[in-house]
Amino acid sequence: MTGENKLGIALVGCGGMMRAHIKALKELTAKGLGIFDVKAVCDTDEKAAAEAAKEVAAFRGYAPRAYTKLETMLSEESLDAVDIAVPHNLHHIVAIACLEAGLNVLIEKPLAITMRAAKRIIECASKHSLVLAVAENYRRSPENRAIRWAIEQGLIGEPRILVWISASWGMRPWGWREDKFAAGGSWVFDGGVHFADLDRYQLGREAEEVYAVQRTFEPVKGGVRVTVDDATLAVITYEGGVCAQWLWTRVAPGKQLGFRVIYGSKGAIDYEGLYLQKEEERVEAKSMRDLVSEMLRALDPRVKERWFPRGITDTVATELYDFYEAVVNRSKPEVDGVEAYKDMAIPLAFYESAKLGKPVRVRDVEELRVEEYQGEINERLGIR
Repeated sequence: MTGENKLGIALVGCGGMMRAHIKALKELTAKGLGIFDVKAVCDTDEKAAAEAAKEVAAFRGYAPRAYTKLETMLSEESLDAVDIAVPHNLHHIVAIACLEAGLNVLIEKPLAITMRAAKRIIECASKHSLVLAVAENYRRSPENRAIRWAIEQGLIGEPRILVWISASWGMRPWGWREDKFAAGGSWVFDGGVHFADLDRYQLGREAEEVYAVQRTFEPVKGGVRVTVDDATLAVITYEGGVCAQWLWTRVAPGKQLGFRVIYGSKGAIDYEGLYLQKEEERVEAKSMRDLVSEMLRALDPRVKERWFPRGITDTVATELYDFYEAVVNRSKPEVDGVEAYKDMAIPLAFYESAKLGKPVRVRDVEELRVEEYQGEINERLGIR
């Protein structure tokens, strides 16, 4: 530890997502949890690094040193940990360099661009006995905690079916995320790991098999050649016969849809609340606000403080707090490398299934027995 009760940390990758992390650090500090000493920021874009340093200085009174080269920062700074938010194709490179330098790592999801790259990161963290946490924040919201709690309490009965639909229209190119070799896939991979994590967390079950079809209906967006899908339809089978249906697309003009609902033997739950089937034509509803309040009253005070320290509900702030606790106590973070590896395997199995034109077992993706889609990425990036 570089200071009393503080973790000396560097922020690597100063784009939009890291700005959310800086905002979260400010929130922690405001609530009396100034548990991080941000000693350095690093980005290949000098202006981005300088802006990030300025934002940190605004709430703590002095600026961290700004770097444009990771190796220089690692050689010049005395750190305990790093917080990484860089393009997916750099995750394994940056994370492994930091782990080899003896630093604990918090890294934005997905853990890596392919399963093989992710496995390398996990193995490196294990080799050096360092904490590896993945910034998976969706599960940490009061609403998503409440959905998990309600299902555990049996409020909707036995889970049966899960449906997630996100259909929108967006023809503006999204930078490096349009490139298969930088992003690994579309938002159904980048954001899909969030929903894969929610499925596993809330259902309490592992995915067994997927079948997916994918299309790139608009291969040029805003004059930019797109090499990732813009539509994915998938069916996931979870343990115990629970079935999930996903539809994600950004090329659905005219009518937009967006919802996620879990159906059980007694009722259903979504972000608006709980719906219990009482009679043939009568449904009893409870708002999400009331459900969250009920959960908070029922929680063990120690769990409540761990999930929402000092009453904080900003999900990035609470994931940072969880990382701090894991490093200080040498404990497992809530979403470690293994957990994030399983999250990745589900959407990457979509790509493998679509490539092969048949269902794919998720375990085969996890165990690197199926890499038809990922193989080209691994070869291009030298991941072995």
